[in-house]
Formats: sequence, C-alpha cells, structure tokens
Amino acid sequence: MSQTSLNSLHYVDDILYWGNRFDLSPYASKASEAPVFLYNLPGIKERYQQMRQAWDKVSPNSKIFYAMKANSHPEILKLFKASGSGIDVVSAGEIRRAIECGFSSKEIIFSGVGKSKSEIEFAIDQQIYQINVESLPELQRLAQISAKKKKSIPVVLRVNPNVDVKTHPYIATGLSENKFGLEISAWPEIREIFKSNSSLSLAGISLHLGSQMMDFSGLAQALRLAKDFFLQIKKEFPEIRRFDVGGGLGVIYERQDFSAEEKMLKDYVSVAQDELRDLLKDPKFEIQSEPGRWLVAHSGILLTEVQYVKETPYKKFLIVNAGMHLLLRPALYQSYHHILPMKLYEQRKNQRYDVVGPICESSDFLAKNRELTESFQDEVLCIADVGAYGAVMSSDYNLQTKPQEICIY
Repeated sequence: MSQTSLNSLHYVDDILYWGNRFDLSPYASKASEAPVFLYNLPGIKERYQQMRQAWDKVSPNSKIFYAMKANSHPEILKLFKASGSGIDVVSAGEIRRAIECGFSSKEIIFSGVGKSKSEIEFAIDQQIYQINVESLPELQRLAQISAKKKKSIPVVLRVNPNVDVKTHPYIATGLSENKFGLEISAWPEIREIFKSNSSLSLAGISLHLGSQMMDFSGLAQALRLAKDFFLQIKKEFPEIRRFDVGGGLGVIYERQDFSAEEKMLKDYVSVAQDELRDLLKDPKFEIQSEPGRWLVAHSGILLTEVQYVKETPYKKFLIVNAGMHLLLRPALYQSYHHILPMKLYEQRKNQRYDVVGPICESSDFLAKNRELTESFQDEVLCIADVGAYGAVMSSDYNLQTKPQEICIY
C-alpha cells in the first residue's frame, strides 16, 4: 500500500494533516485546556479491512477478536462491532464494556492470567464464546465453578511453548520464565481435570507469544509445537476445532511505512497458513486471531502544549502538559514516538530537546535528545502512533487534568 493511507501524517501548505481529509489545526487550541487524544476512525476501519481480507484468504472459518486492552474507547469498540469483529477481553470490566458497546456474549473470548472467582462466574453466566485458560489452578477453579453452576463453557488452553520472538522483555509472553500459559508437559494433569469434570468443554488451544512481533521465525516454531499438541489432544478429544494463533503483530514507530506493515501482515498470515495447512483442510477447523496494536496504533495521536522551553548549560527541555501519566510507553519500554509540530515555519532551525512532562519523576519523558523543529512556549506538538497502549495505560498520578479523547470521522 502507498503512503496515501488514511493514517498518514503529512503537511499541506505547512499545516499538519491526517490522511487525505483531516486538517488537525482546529484541534490545536483544545490542547491548552488539557492534552488531547485524537482517534482516526476511518484509519482504524481501513486497517481492519486489510486484516480481514488477509485472513479470509486463509480460511472461511477465520475469526478476528480485537484485543480490547490496546484501546477500549467505546466509539472504537462500536466500529469493530459494526465491522464484524469479535472481541478479546482480559477482565470482567472489559466484558461489560464490550456488551455495552453492542457485542453479544458469543463474540467475546476471555484471556488473562489472573481471572478472579467473580470474573469467572460472570463469564459463565454470560455464556461467552470461550475462556482461554492459562494455568492448572485456573482450570481447576473453572471446573469447580462451572460444576456448581451446572453450566458448561468452551475452554481453550493457552500454551506456553518457550519460544523467543525477539521483542522487548516486558511484552514477551511465550517464554517459560513468563507468567503466561500452560506448559505442554502439563497435559496429563490437564487431561485428568477434563476427564473428571463433565461441566468442562475442551474447545481448542491458544498461542500468544508477545507483542510487537516483526520477525516470524519464532512464530513458525511455536505453531509447529502447538499443532503437534493440538493433534495429540484431538486423539482423545475429537471435538476440539479452535486454534487461536494470538496477536502480537508489530508496527513501525520509527518511520511511516505502511507498505512494509502490509507486507508484515501478509507474511504473518502466510506463516500461520503454512504451518497449519493440514488442519485447515478440515471444514470444521476454526482459526482465530487476537490483533490489537496493528489495528489501532497509527490511528491515535496526542496533542500537547509546550508550557516552557528550559535551557541549561547541558541541554534544552521542552516541558509539555502531557507526560508519562498519559503516555507511559517511552518511560516503561524506552519506546519511540514521532513528535511533529502542528505547523511548519521555513525560517526555523532544528534543535535537540528532551521532551518532558509535568510529572514529579525523572522518568517522565516522551523523548530524549530528539532533533526537532525549534518550538516555543504555548505552541502545540503532535505525538504520533498512540492509538494502542496510550490512554488505556494512563493514570491519575499527580492528579493532573484529565485528557480529552475525541474521535474524528
């Protein structure tokens, strides 16, 4: 795909535009009241359609469940519902939000390592599509609750294959040192729980290796291990038919390259198709995916006003009214986000700045030693690619003014 994506940030007559239709200058004045998250709904729809088309080529029984943890804004969820997506949740609160936004219980899958008794009870009462189980104690708890309620619910086993996908250690989830998933070696205990609890229904297996994946050799290895496990289970539980390949497809934060990202999508889907080719021949086989970041990251920006330009003998700071309380990724993961002026001025030179927020922590930064167009007090900057893991990870620390969240259509 060309750089004409609806998510492309570019200048028209020195004014920052989003895609081919959104002039961002009218929103700049709002950032003096409080930082502004803007969400580009046509851009999200464009990405979903690309992913839907890619999976349709793999199987007519492919299902996409958007990972709500990436961005849970109600208007975004309603867009995914209208587009035909299911929803992947990790808490009872997210189940409630999904239902409020129009999703039926049969469009919800429940992941996460720490499901409480009340959350499991709620999920069973709602009769959601499936629960992805992550540990033996969770499976035992689920068996007890479902037996007590005399209600069965489809169970999918999340497998931990101990495979490295070369991502940031904080977002890797498929290694034995991580808290996620069941070891394949635990199958004898898993089998016994299912054999002795008729209230449990084994529906399939799940695999999620981590976030921000851009190399798929580890995914291929993990899928081979998971497929062998799936076939092993099927000998005793022939009714299983669901295979959740997880999410984790990465995006490029350092530059706008939508063509490269579309190629990554095709490569990602091709790996799944190649490794699961034999299973895909079964007309009852269902392949699932749980994308989040790839769908929404580029469709969110954060507008923030410069409060002060501080110069010391050592460096220059742009002190803005957004910080780690709104965008945690730079402090937590040392992540990169483009920072753009809302307007270009031909006579201005570039300067090196630390872009920092108002929070009383030295870790409160959005960029360090970044070369940017010279900026001045009261001007507004645009922080790109915050549609995933932006506002959803924000906090009330220091009780700063709440950000605004605005969807543009």
